[in-house]
This record gives sequence, structure tokens and C-alpha cells, in this order.
Amino acid sequence: MISHLILNLIFLNRLVKEKAVPIKGLYKLTKWVEDHGLKRAAVTNSPRPNAELMISTLGLTDFFHHNIIIGDECEHAKPAPNPYLKALKLLNVSKDHTFICEVLLLSLTFFSNI
Repeated sequence: MISHLILNLIFLNRLVKEKAVPIKGLYKLTKWVEDHGLKRAAVTNSPRPNAELMISTLGLTDFFHHNIIIGDECEHAKPAPNPYLKALKLLNVSKDHTFICEVLLLSLTFFSNI
């Protein structure tokens, strides 16, 4: 018998591959970031399989160079600053020279207090 979790993952995979579309301007932004040689990482509270599926579906795996920080893999997940701090360390960059593109205002509020 297939577990409920596996069925959910199968459904999510199908849904993402059929329905996920990039927000307007996404590829223009990623091109600008690449053209300027900026380091980057994805920071998310999504489970790793979900995050990797979405990033792959949108064609962003190479863009992020497989630098995916998962909140649950840190001591504290977002909105705590731990995942962002892990990304800064991974990329060897200063918070003073960092650009964040975030969908949640709450996450931006916490990052601005690091």
C-alpha cells in the first residue's frame, strides 16, 4: 500500500510540473544577477524535496549552483535569521553587501535586524 506521504509527493510533483509558472520578470532578474557575477542561494522553509522540485521546474538549479538552504536543516527556521546566516557563510559574503528577494514581508523584517 502506498503511503499518504508518497501520494502527496506524487500529486505535488504533477501539480508543480503542470501549473508552476515564473513570476513576471524572474528571468530578467536572474540574467541581471548572472551578468553581474553575483553569488546566490535559495533560502526556504519548504521541505528539501519540494524546494528542489520547484527550483528545478522553474529552471533555476544551475542559477543557484545547488546552494539551497532549508530552514528545518538549521538550528532555527525562518523567520529566525539562522537560514540567512547560513547562506551568508556558505557564500562567504557580508550582510552589508547582500540583496534579498523575498515573498514574505515578515522574513524581510527579521533579516533587516541581523
